[in-house]
Amino acid sequence: MLPSRRLFLFAATAALAAGCAGVRPGYEQPSLMLDSFRAVPSEGLSPRFAIGLRVVNPNPSALPLRGMSYNVEFEGHRLITGVAGDLSSVPAYGESVIEVQAGLDLLSGVRLFNDLLSDPHRERFRYNLRARLDTGGLRRFLTLEEAGELSLAALGR
Repeated sequence: MLPSRRLFLFAATAALAAGCAGVRPGYEQPSLMLDSFRAVPSEGLSPRFAIGLRVVNPNPSALPLRGMSYNVEFEGHRLITGVAGDLSSVPAYGESVIEVQAGLDLLSGVRLFNDLLSDPHRERFRYNLRARLDTGGLRRFLTLEEAGELSLAALGR
């Protein structure tokens, strides 16, 4: 067998073994929840928000977080998009609240407002929160989602 072919086979076998070692039996997907949402002072026309995201880690090892990208959609319109870096890790069998700042996409906001005007009797809004976490490890990116509905009657209380 040629030396370069032997080296390639050895490297491929080592990579496969390392990949299998990174797959932990019993690993549970962490979860993501919207913890808080508030307006913060902004410069210019676009409003800014502070968003608290609760990450729950149900696993026996800490979840390191190098950074994340996230977006929030209402009724299928992506209104909020942002990124955050230099995050702390989520402890084993623990949770952490990560507060990030984001701006509003005004054009998507106008489209959503237009859709809402076409249905003035709407009582619920669908939302989708999606975050892509950079854990820096072998399984580098972790995508978490939370989707649900908000009741207008509950918001008015």
